Amino acid sequence: MEPEAGWGAAAAAAEPDQVSWATGEDQELLSLAGFFRTLYAVLFRPGEFFKNLGREGWAGPLAFALIVSSVGLMGALFWQLLVLAPAGDNLGDVAGLLPFQGLGPGLLLAMMAAAPVLGLANLGVGGICWWGSVALVGAGRDFTPAWRIFCYAQAGMALGLIPFFGLLVAGIWVLALMYCGVKQVYGISAGGALGTLAIYLALQVLLALTLLLGLVSVLAGLGFLLLLG
Repeated sequence: MEPEAGWGAAAAAAEPDQVSWATGEDQELLSLAGFFRTLYAVLFRPGEFFKNLGREGWAGPLAFALIVSSVGLMGALFWQLLVLAPAGDNLGDVAGLLPFQGLGPGLLLAMMAAAPVLGLANLGVGGICWWGSVALVGAGRDFTPAWRIFCYAQAGMALGLIPFFGLLVAGIWVLALMYCGVKQVYGISAGGALGTLAIYLALQVLLALTLLLGLVSVLAGLGFLLLLG
């Protein structure tokens, strides 16, 4: 497979005078209408959107992804807060199924306030993992195209606003958009796109386990020092 040829074939499909759905290309992302136009296109016309997606520019996609992911996360946390509120006692049966069960209201409010920071951290780490996954399947080594796919795929996080189970639906939708994006932009096969997703998820799990083991090691070290003291 020739990665550059695959990219060129996908890019050539867009006519020069065709208006791109990616509003970061034509500055429409600066307007509310442009933002929602992009959001609608990614969510409901992903094939056309990624087929016509350019390969240059990282700031517009970053801003788009940061806004959508922050709002989606805050929406998911809000529904968790609603369950914990006195007015939501009748919703207690679903509390055990929510992703943030066990967290107190104070911590949930703090996470809502920190949603942009958490979203930015997720974009940074996830974007690097996604770029590595694309490179490992031989689709391409340029960072920007992979970054643009990953950022625009975060449009699925808007579904986090769905009551109670939105975050689960959003996560699945984001992965589906990443699959569609890498398939359309790089012109790889369905198997190659699935392989890219599998590598990405494996890298995410490996990173999470590494961080968990590091945290356990630090806590164990501190406990040992306290015992010595």
